[in-house]
Amino acid sequence: MKKMTFIKFALPLILAFSSVQANAKWYSATGEGEDRNAAVNDAIRNIILQSGASVHIEESFKNGVMQKDSFSIKSTSPIKRLVVLNEQTSFHRVTVNIKAFINENQVKKGCSVANIKKTMIPVAFKYSDSQAYQGSMGIEGIEKIITKQFHENLRMIKTVNVKTPLNINLPKDYSKEVDNSFVFKNLTSIASRENAQYVLIGTINSVAVSKVGNNLLTNLLFSDTRSLNFDIDIYDAINDELVFHQNYQMEADWPYAQSDYIDIKGNNFKSTAYGQRMYGLLKDAAKDISYEIQCAPVSAKVIDIDGDDIIINIGKNNGITKNTEFTVVQRTSVQTTTGKEYESYEDAAGRYKAVSIYPNASKLKPADLQNNVLNININDVVTVQ
Repeated sequence: MKKMTFIKFALPLILAFSSVQANAKWYSATGEGEDRNAAVNDAIRNIILQSGASVHIEESFKNGVMQKDSFSIKSTSPIKRLVVLNEQTSFHRVTVNIKAFINENQVKKGCSVANIKKTMIPVAFKYSDSQAYQGSMGIEGIEKIITKQFHENLRMIKTVNVKTPLNINLPKDYSKEVDNSFVFKNLTSIASRENAQYVLIGTINSVAVSKVGNNLLTNLLFSDTRSLNFDIDIYDAINDELVFHQNYQMEADWPYAQSDYIDIKGNNFKSTAYGQRMYGLLKDAAKDISYEIQCAPVSAKVIDIDGDDIIINIGKNNGITKNTEFTVVQRTSVQTTTGKEYESYEDAAGRYKAVSIYPNASKLKPADLQNNVLNININDVVTVQ
């Protein structure tokens, strides 16, 4: 009887374990950072991206232990086992190779729009205020280096079609609470001019030097440090929505004296602790955007009408293929009692399919006669199903 009872309870456990094994897989990746924890976390980011999961990773690995609450998903950690295969230290950088056993049932897998590129226009990094700018004295032009490197990182993201950064001065600080209609009016204008859906804004809050103190002995023993604090905001300018906001910050030793000439484009600067951490932070920010944006909505504007057919402003370069399905969102004007006019968008019943694909445009036909939407206008919106 005891033997039968053991089998009765053990069998479901065996089957459950077998189910996990069947839906799990080993992944391997390389990561690097200023210490072992940072290097392993970088490798974990690469594995999660490789596995197709759309989860945001913060600090996952610390002091040899997986931090299970560091994933922005409600289920338990999808990483069931992690092994550091080897590590190497050189020039104050640690490189590791890891492998991880991932339960694929516990990650949010690729969505229907994961293979369609979202068109994004970055705005060059600007200082948040005069105090942030004054803190850059001695490292003038760092905002240009940050913009250039971040743009190169964004171009590595397979799900984003990134345009050349705009070097423009925006009329306000977009990261703070303000009149949304004013925000989106400016962003919609930028996106429309650049034929993009998403606008990325980088704001530098601090690059200031921190002194270790006024004590002569302290100054001899310890180096000054320098901070880097910036915000990334991404707006969906077609659907009037903030889709990503994240603050990034770091602090590292600053080996330069105030009178030193600093070639911030040179390899000497890149090899400093500050340079390495800055480049690493920009790489991490681009990976975070990759996780967040892969399943974001893909929308386009109607740019021409040909009988029952419509022409939209995205095409082959965005990954649109024949028979890609769209729904229509029609633009209407709403006037308030005070005489102010706003644009609003309402879902229509229409369903369209792509029939002709061009590099930056597509022709859509109604999926059937019942899905032919009347009175479609230029600048109406279609969204990929």
